[in-house]
Amino acid sequence: MKSSPLAVRLFCAVVLLAVAAYFVLNLSAYWMDPYKTTVAYNYTGDNGVAVSGYVVRQEEALSGSGELVYSSRNEGERVSKGGTAALIYQNAQALEDANNLRNLEEQLEQLTYAQALASGTQATARMDDEVTSALLSFRGAVAEGALHAAVDSGDRLRAAVLKRSYAYSGTGDLQAAIASLQEQISVLSASADPGTTRVTAPNAGLFSSLVDGYESVLTPEAAREMTPSSYRTIAPAAPAAGVGKIVYGSKWYFLTLMRVEDTRNLEAGSRITLRFQKGLDRDVEMTVDTISAAEDGQQAVLFATEKYLSLATLLRSQNATVIFDSYTGIRVPRSTVRVEQTPVIGEDGQPVLEADGTEKVQSVTCVYSLWGVYARRKPVTVLWQEEDYILVAPDEKYLASLASDSAREGRRLRAGDQVITAAADLYDGKVIRS
Repeated sequence: MKSSPLAVRLFCAVVLLAVAAYFVLNLSAYWMDPYKTTVAYNYTGDNGVAVSGYVVRQEEALSGSGELVYSSRNEGERVSKGGTAALIYQNAQALEDANNLRNLEEQLEQLTYAQALASGTQATARMDDEVTSALLSFRGAVAEGALHAAVDSGDRLRAAVLKRSYAYSGTGDLQAAIASLQEQISVLSASADPGTTRVTAPNAGLFSSLVDGYESVLTPEAAREMTPSSYRTIAPAAPAAGVGKIVYGSKWYFLTLMRVEDTRNLEAGSRITLRFQKGLDRDVEMTVDTISAAEDGQQAVLFATEKYLSLATLLRSQNATVIFDSYTGIRVPRSTVRVEQTPVIGEDGQPVLEADGTEKVQSVTCVYSLWGVYARRKPVTVLWQEEDYILVAPDEKYLASLASDSAREGRRLRAGDQVITAAADLYDGKVIRS
């Protein structure tokens, strides 16, 4: 009896569908791995609170007015008592002549230095190193957006290139260039305008070009008496005409408002770290100077430090993070951390039994990581928790209860381990990848 063409076609269709289903299932199993992993890594987390406030210094504005002002000091540079901080010129021509004279004197200094080092390959190598160092400093300052540092580095780079260029031309050209500069300097010095006003420092301190009106308002004495209500009324005085200011002493301060619940762990004299958000790209360890009485759930807090004063002369309104604690551990996703019941193992390596003969169990906080093709339970201690991650460390107490060094090391979580973030029916020793 012969099969009908329809039956043959139906049979072929069924076989084709079965083969297609087989390949679809295998491809799905290949591409849709139910086990997801991520890398655990070392990380430091901070417990802190964000605040805003004011930088406070003991400072005095330098009197003087005029549009044609030249600051003879760099920002944060120390000035002695009576030292020149700025020069005020009577007219634009006098300022232009003075700038030309300064440029010529700078070139003369550079050429004199180059002349002293122009002989010998060792001197040339030193100037090469100087050019390289200045170039790297300039590049770093530009990358960080530190404009004042970039100007200083640019000046050093220009001077280094000039010195190096004369190292190739020999001492004859150097002597001729030095003689020409000396003659130009003599001519400009003789014709200099005598009406220039010299602004001097009343006392020794650090120079700053910023005068913002807070110099007489935000003094250390006023900040120590500050309350939350008076803090809210802080406003700059009308800034007097000034050509800069002198910052006195070695301390600077940060004044802010904090919630009472955030100041409970603070007391006068205690040390704490502040992380400033702009202008001072570093953590600063400060001392709690004073804490005001509470008003409406807030307190005025004054922090003090003697570090980095020369870098803080331009700072006033600042955002910062008050860091109460820092935790360093292994960062893992929150989904990887589990609490499981495991048998208690005795010194003989065997499970400890209860009085009724059942195995004694304990709660163990753990993560699972890949161990070859298997899932391995690794006990951990939680150090710090955030919304999306947890900082953990190996549970040394649990590890110490294991019978051998190899067993302990095999259960120790390390940075770089592939921890399992998602899995179905996960248990110790389960085959994850075949």
